[in-house]
Amino acid sequence: MGEEKVYRGLQAMRGMASMLVLVMHSALYYAIRLSPERFPWDWQRGARGVDLFFVLSGFMMVYSSEKLFGNPNGWRLFAQRRVIRIVPMYWIATTIKLIAFLAAAGLLMHSQFDWGRAISSYFFIPYRSSEGIEPLLIVGWTLNFEMFFYAIFTFALKMRVNIYIFVAAILFPLAIASVFRQPDWPGASFYLDPIVLEFFFGMLIAKWVLSGKRMHPAIAAFMLVGGLVWLLFLPIPKPYILSANGFAAAAAIWGTAALEPRLKWLPKWTLYLGDISYVLYLFHPFIAPAGPYILKRVHMHNPLLSVVLSVAAAVAAACLIHQYLERPITERLRKWTGQRRVVMADLATR
Repeated sequence: MGEEKVYRGLQAMRGMASMLVLVMHSALYYAIRLSPERFPWDWQRGARGVDLFFVLSGFMMVYSSEKLFGNPNGWRLFAQRRVIRIVPMYWIATTIKLIAFLAAAGLLMHSQFDWGRAISSYFFIPYRSSEGIEPLLIVGWTLNFEMFFYAIFTFALKMRVNIYIFVAAILFPLAIASVFRQPDWPGASFYLDPIVLEFFFGMLIAKWVLSGKRMHPAIAAFMLVGGLVWLLFLPIPKPYILSANGFAAAAAIWGTAALEPRLKWLPKWTLYLGDISYVLYLFHPFIAPAGPYILKRVHMHNPLLSVVLSVAAAVAAACLIHQYLERPITERLRKWTGQRRVVMADLATR
């Protein structure tokens, strides 16, 4: 298979999504460690970077796998790519968290150790513990969704059925059933969430792109800007069967994809931020708390400076991890499995 077209705009959007989550958590670290009584920087909108990730994930899986549709071995190739791209770094991050728990049990904030939770975390299985339904590495909850998406998609490729109908037949009932979900239901109820439809939205956008259709640049720009404003600044009602966040994220992603021919001006650093987005997402909880820790040591309570320090430290660490750990591991596994690098297949969103 030859290399796919690189969507610069979507690569940059991937980086922006990870930065939204990083800024949100950096503000939270400041609030918890330096100003718990005031909580002045609790910016929850950054969590909506995850909505962008999920729409991008659905787009990526269809766009990068079109040539695998109908291929008897397509499902195996797809599964290998996803495992190589996702599992090693997630296992490394989870192992670091596990070691931290074992070495300092009871000292880490908001955490209690549970072996069932730890084991299920490695296999992306939702598990209910005293902490709720979340993996050992808390940001890994999105990976539980991602691997679920990949499993559905892999099975559809294996069965060589209509990808869109098959996926919709699974995800829409899950979204509908979310209306009846109760807080004390078992771990499997984790998937009863309207957020799963965001994956399907991304698939439809990719289908539109692959059809060769075009959109007027003004409309595409309006969708991009409007989607981001809606997602990040306007009040969004609580989703029931349909995800309002998902519609906003899908509008932004669709507009970005439609504007691709006009986005050649994007600087390389925005693309590189997309390259490191996965390790930035996974490892920032270990690094970003350094910001408020440093300020606490020097008796400063500046929220903006704390967030800047946290973001800078996390991005710097992610660059090093990507360069000296993620890339070598990924390339070695690709060679070992005989996989050729497919550019858009690396647009694996977290």
